Parts: sequence; C-alpha cells; structure tokens
Amino acid sequence: MYDRILIPIDGSDAAENAIPYALDLAKTYDASLYTVSVVDAEDADDEGEKREAMYEEFETESKRMVEDLVRRAEEEDIRTTAGSIAEGKPHRAIRQYAEEQDIDCIVMGTHGRRGILYPLRRSVTEKVARRANVPVLMVRLGKDES
Repeated sequence: MYDRILIPIDGSDAAENAIPYALDLAKTYDASLYTVSVVDAEDADDEGEKREAMYEEFETESKRMVEDLVRRAEEEDIRTTAGSIAEGKPHRAIRQYAEEQDIDCIVMGTHGRRGILYPLRRSVTEKVARRANVPVLMVRLGKDES
C-alpha cells in the first residue's frame, strides 16, 4: 500500500510525537522513510548578518534533527533516504518535496487546536492535509501534551 512515507520534522513536540507512528507505518509496510525539515527564511526577521546567522542556526538544527531521525530508523532496520533540508514556506515545501519524491503517505504531528481564533492560525499540518495529493496521517498530541 505504501512504499514511500514522509515525515516532516521541526523539533516541536507534535513532530516528535508523530515519529513513532511514521516508523511503525514504514516497518509495517516495508516502506522507505523520507524525512524533511524546512528552513523558513522568513522566520529570520532581521536584516543582514543577524538574519544570516539565524538562518545558519536554523539550518544546522534542521540537519541535526534529520540525521537523528535517519539514525533512529536505521536502528529499526527501516530503509531511509539521507534526509533533506528544504527552504521556503513549510506547507508548500513539504508538498513540493512529497511530489518530487513520489511520496505515498505523509505523517505529521498536530496540536489539535480549536477555538475562535483557530481559522486565523491554521497549522502547517492542516495546510498540507488540505492540499496534498496523498493521504496525510495527522497524529495529535495527547491532552497532557498540548
């Protein structure tokens, strides 16, 4: 059913919570696990050298997260790619990466937010799920974790 499973990671509790589900799904279907971390340069609001330093820090941390996940997958004998770092708006970069890599399923963490302001701050996960061309498994944080 699934040959290529993608898990985008950003260091959040929600993303960390989704990792065991992605690993289990990959193991169950004997699928390859792909991982991507997106560096959003727009998050670095400052100009010049400070912006460059922030971007480099984001990129370094993203590489570390990707390498850690690849190692975890390999420890469980799950086929992986080297992992990727993408740039841009996270929801767009994730969808683009999924299309380029012919991904069958995307596994993402979500906070399960609700409330009157929710429509104004939709999550990256929701934006990916609404526009992706493949199934998106959204793993919600537990009550004590959100």
